[in-house]
Order: sequence, then structure tokens, then C-alpha cells
Amino acid sequence: MLIDDVIEFCDLEYQNEDCIQCNSKIMCDGDCNGCKQCLDDIHYHYNKYRDFYDCEKLLDYYVCRYSYKYCSEMIYALNELDLSEYPYFHILSLGCGAAPDLMAFEYMGYKQKISYCGLDKNTCLEKIHNFIKDNYWGGKVRFYRDIDVLTYFENHALEKCNVLIVQYLISFFYNDTGVIGLKQWFKQLANNIVKYKPKDSPMLIIINDADSINTGRDAFPLFVNEIEKVGLNISVEVRKRFKNHNYYENSEQYETKRNIFDIAENFISSYCVAITCESAQLILEVN
Repeated sequence: MLIDDVIEFCDLEYQNEDCIQCNSKIMCDGDCNGCKQCLDDIHYHYNKYRDFYDCEKLLDYYVCRYSYKYCSEMIYALNELDLSEYPYFHILSLGCGAAPDLMAFEYMGYKQKISYCGLDKNTCLEKIHNFIKDNYWGGKVRFYRDIDVLTYFENHALEKCNVLIVQYLISFFYNDTGVIGLKQWFKQLANNIVKYKPKDSPMLIIINDADSINTGRDAFPLFVNEIEKVGLNISVEVRKRFKNHNYYENSEQYETKRNIFDIAENFISSYCVAITCESAQLILEVN
């Protein structure tokens, strides 16, 4: 499977490459404790060492740590809908990272042909993206880096995709944009992507993101409003969560938050692997 191939590749890369940014020890004040330290610094907003994933070695670590979790969450979401009537899957992934959504589609074993377009701002993903393109045999894959998807669709439209994935991106934007900024962004997506869905297929939209307060989770339904404003009908709306608390209004909890994959204990220990699903999800079908 693609997820196994990518993680094996990133594991080997991580074990055998130097970190150019940290060799000088400047980033970590002379006390580098590995990429976990930098990654936690980004995620918990300490920002003592770094505030962006601007290091290939860090990204290799990131893939090993989170891909099983992100892919599992997407598999749960895909299992919520019967997609057998879709003639094909033309997937647009915003903030695609290492494409755990593509890994999930492959895992599901759909009969339909897949084409995948991943957009991401991070140019350091090139090595991983090239590996995916060379090792995914289930369809056509394209990646475009150095794309700020928060502003890109102000002036660009993308036609004929019938799957739109927004994974762990809204929480990243929320601190800078707030609800007003997210509403404007959703408007751009509705007018320049969803509006141009193919006529011969429904459109699947999945937002999968952090389930915590002040990360934009409660703004998810604003996307529904903007889609309806362009004259389209939302035939299915599902709100799901993994955590016990119910801060995500009108959401239903999954019966389990178990990771889909069996992961070796030594690998979990080496990369502090995220082994449970914890996201909040908005799953839409547009006709």
C-alpha cells in the first residue's frame, strides 16, 4: 500500500540524512533533542525553535508520526457514504502535505479511476511528493507547491473536481484569519471550486481537522451556507467526532477512535506515533 511505501521511505530518509538547519545548533540553543522537539514547538505554539515545517528531515519525522492517524481519520470519513455511484474520483486536496487522503482512497479499494491534485505551500515537500508520484499506480497524481491556498482562489478557479479535501488546514489558518477570514475563504471555495463541479457526478467534500476550541471547528458549517448561496443543493451533511466531549454542535461520535493500522511498537516509540483518531469532521455531498 502507498501508506506503507511512503512511511518506509521517510523512515529510511530520517535515519540517514542530516538536518541542515539544526547542525549549527542555533535553532535549539545548542541542545537539539531531535525533530520531536521542533515538531512539538510548532504544534503547541511555543515557537522557540521554529514556526513552520521548513526542514526535510522534520517532514520525514512528521510523516512517520502522523500519517497513520490522518489516513485512518479519512478512512472513517469515507466509510460514512456510499460512493459507488461516483463515475470517477477527481480529487483536489488543499494543504495536501504527504497526501494521507490519497492513501485512504487507495486503502478503500474503489473501482473508480482516481486522479489527484495536491496543493501545498511547503516547498520542502518536493522529495516526498516525487516519491508518491513515482510509486502510486492507481491513477494520475500531480502536486503543486508554493501555493498559498488561503489566497490562491481569490483569482483562480478549478473546474471538474468531484472530491474536495481540506485536512488540518482550517486550524492552521484560524489564528490569523478568525471566523470572518474563514467565511471569506469558504466563499472563494464555493464560487471557484464547488460551483464548477462536474455535471455527471455528485461532489464529496470532507473537512477533517483538530477537535479543540479556538481552532475554527465551529466555523465548518459556514461552508454549507456559502455552497447554498451559489445555487447548489447539499444532499448529505454528516458531522462526526472521535472525542467524548460534544463541543462540535450536532456532531455524532464514532463508536471507536482506534487507528485502522497495526503499527510496530518500536516504530511507535521511535516516532511518538499518534495512535488514536481525534479529529472533528464535516462530510458533505453536493448535487
